[in-house]
Amino acid sequence: MARYKPYDVHQDKFIPVSFRDQILPGSFEYALSEIVDQHIDLAPFAARYTNDETGRLAYDPAVLLKIVLYGYYKGIVSSRKLAEACERHVVFMALSADTRPHFTTIADFISQMHREVTGVFTDVLLYASELNLIGQDTFAIDGCKLPSNASKQWSGTLKELRHKQKKLHTAAQKIVARHQAQDAQEKLSPVVAQEEKKRATYERKIDKIKRFLKTAQPNLGPSGNERKSNITDPDSAKMSTNHGVIQGYNGVAVVDAKHQIVVTAETHGEGQEAHLLAPMIESTRHQCQAAGIAEDIFEETKLTADAGYSSQNGVQYTQDHRIDAYIADRSHRSRDPAFADADRYKERAREDKRRRAGTNPNRFTARDFDYDAANRTCRCPAGNNLYRNGNNIDVNGYLGVKFRGAKSVCGPCTLRSRCLTTPETTETKQVTIFIGKTEAKQESPIEKMKRKFDTVMGRFTYNQRIAIVEPVFANLQNKGLRRFTLRGQRKVDAQWKLFTLVHNIEKIAHCGMS
Repeated sequence: MARYKPYDVHQDKFIPVSFRDQILPGSFEYALSEIVDQHIDLAPFAARYTNDETGRLAYDPAVLLKIVLYGYYKGIVSSRKLAEACERHVVFMALSADTRPHFTTIADFISQMHREVTGVFTDVLLYASELNLIGQDTFAIDGCKLPSNASKQWSGTLKELRHKQKKLHTAAQKIVARHQAQDAQEKLSPVVAQEEKKRATYERKIDKIKRFLKTAQPNLGPSGNERKSNITDPDSAKMSTNHGVIQGYNGVAVVDAKHQIVVTAETHGEGQEAHLLAPMIESTRHQCQAAGIAEDIFEETKLTADAGYSSQNGVQYTQDHRIDAYIADRSHRSRDPAFADADRYKERAREDKRRRAGTNPNRFTARDFDYDAANRTCRCPAGNNLYRNGNNIDVNGYLGVKFRGAKSVCGPCTLRSRCLTTPETTETKQVTIFIGKTEAKQESPIEKMKRKFDTVMGRFTYNQRIAIVEPVFANLQNKGLRRFTLRGQRKVDAQWKLFTLVHNIEKIAHCGMS
């Protein structure tokens, strides 16, 4: 019979720990410790405390900053779990010198970081520049939409919130009416008691909406239309993502191409990004000035952005300020030779959509109409000539020629079901053939950007964008930094800067201190 060495899992072993030996060169914690101790000005944190002569001793902000940033690096965002890690994890003990701050101390430190985080971010950026990690050749801008500590059910326009309040009030009144109809002396049954709890919940929700509506103003977007407000976190917004609709913030980052160092990080409580281009450019310029990188970083640095940042005002801003920008428009792929055959997939999608909607999947499109540019005539798929009833029509900057079929021809045509969307009610077919662009359209900032974008240099520069900025977001997602735990734009913005600081310090550890 086999024999084994004896073991006892209940035995104790006391091991001496040298905190210094736990922080090894080349590791993230080593770079973090050196940066916090030697390259970050912690003097602004002193304004938090008034215990110069009396009062309890405070935790050193260097210790708390190390705990928070290393915890984020490990994907630990909860203050309670950070405090627990300081008691159980040897690296946390080494970074904090085994001081073991309470979770409320850590939470309070993070929630007030909006006062000092910009200075910390700038100091780390300056150190990265000193290590020659910022190439200053190409920047890429993009956003990452993350959920926040707010519920979608508390979102709506002011009109929708008033309607919700009315519905909750009606539901509560119905419960009260049912109870009043019962015998006053009857003992409450379990069902009635449960309804009482539900009514109390409705009353709390009604009171919450009422208090918000007393001071709430319409949340107007860049276009002047009212956006949905959120009672829990009014600064957040509902946003569409690949994983559905979330209530949160858009974390925008400007990233350098050389080592993917984040040079600017801001959060915005809105999903639309087109109007954020100019403010992010200005923030990047000021950030690089503060870090001593360049007086005007965009004098020599190129900027790339996807179609979400394309707008007349944004593109005009880059051209007026002579910024070498490469901003995609929404139709840039249709002009790319690499996507020359992409239309066949679009046509298949259109057919599937028609099939789901119950319409004829074989319905004619504008391509099925034969247009003679020389004579300005058009022939329908049935071979009949259409008569022209409009020349040089301006549709959003595009010139078109409008044609209409004759009633005597379209009426008895056997192809009506394929030609008309609603053949039962529509008498004749109308079709507009676009022949070019207006002069104003050709002179627009978007058109100028298109001509620049479609050059070999333009395509080459833009194609680097995804490899510059997307790895930053992927790195944060892989670390578990997938949601904000705070409320309010200032606090969430500080947390987003802390997230990106983790990425920058990791880059310094791997590329700058090796």
